[in-house]
Amino acid sequence: MEGLQQKLGALSAARSAADRPTRGWLRAVREAIGLTQAEVAGRASVKRQSYAQFEAAEEKESISLASLRRSAEAMDCELVYFVVPRGPAARTYADLAQMHDPASVHLKATDQSTALKGGGAKDDAG
Repeated sequence: MEGLQQKLGALSAARSAADRPTRGWLRAVREAIGLTQAEVAGRASVKRQSYAQFEAAEEKESISLASLRRSAEAMDCELVYFVVPRGPAARTYADLAQMHDPASVHLKATDQSTALKGGGAKDDAG
C-alpha cells in the first residue's frame, strides 16, 4: 500500500486535470490530431465501423480497456489508467482500507461504546 500512497498526490492532480471530454477521449484526440475514423481504424487493423463502435462505447462508458488501449496506440498515444480514493470518502488508500475492513469498523464501534461508558481503548493503552 505504501507504493500506492506515494503516488497518490500525482494521481490526484492528474485526475483533476483530466476530466473526460463529453464525447470521449478517443474522439477528442482523433479530431485534435486531424485523423478520420477510417485512418485510425486502419492503424488499429479494424474496420471503420468497429472503430466507430469503440468511440460510441467509450462515450457510453462501456468500452473495454483492451479496445481503448488499441485505439490509443493507433493514434500514437498511451492509455493511462488509475483509480484514486474519492475526496470526501477517504483521502488516502489507508483511509479506504480502514473504511472497508470489518475488524476496523468493529474496533471503532467498541471504542465508541467504551468511551460512552467512561473508558476507552485509547485510555487503556496509555
